[in-house]
Amino acid sequence: MQEPDTSQQQSAKHLAARAVLAYRAGLPVAQLSVARDGDHSGGIVCDWKGERDSFHNDEKLLVRAFAFVYIGSIVDQAISDPISDELRKELVVDMSDALEARQTAVDWGLAKAVADTNPFAHSGYKLASRLLRVDQPLVESLARELMSQVTIRGEPLRKWLDANASPLEFDDLETRTTY
Repeated sequence: MQEPDTSQQQSAKHLAARAVLAYRAGLPVAQLSVARDGDHSGGIVCDWKGERDSFHNDEKLLVRAFAFVYIGSIVDQAISDPISDELRKELVVDMSDALEARQTAVDWGLAKAVADTNPFAHSGYKLASRLLRVDQPLVESLARELMSQVTIRGEPLRKWLDANASPLEFDDLETRTTY
């Protein structure tokens, strides 16, 4: 049986990675939490589809959405301990979010069928990988902050990230061809 700290740390790191990606991508996060109450063990609230009008580029927004979904799983690949039940719940949410992104591509006319969305998913995965390589220390720092606060709401989270994130041209990161 895992200690609660390890379980919460796994979720905090997973969620922190997603929050950092959302921040860098210009996607607003309403809440980030590792709180445990009943069947829900926290999570991240980010309405990336609500940014469609301000983005003016559905393909770019969709790739960023896939990056937002996949970065937590990329972080999880480094876990050597058994995966906690809380993290399993986050992974189920991630799978649902990925399916939602795929369906959104179809709904927005960017793909004819869900099966045709792999190029967006692949580009999102590559973008998430590149960002993690650059922002790993920020993810670690935010995970520690989340562990101490348990829940961080939108504006305080944005202020924390503004104060702790080093400058980064996210658009340049998107155009790089290396992982």
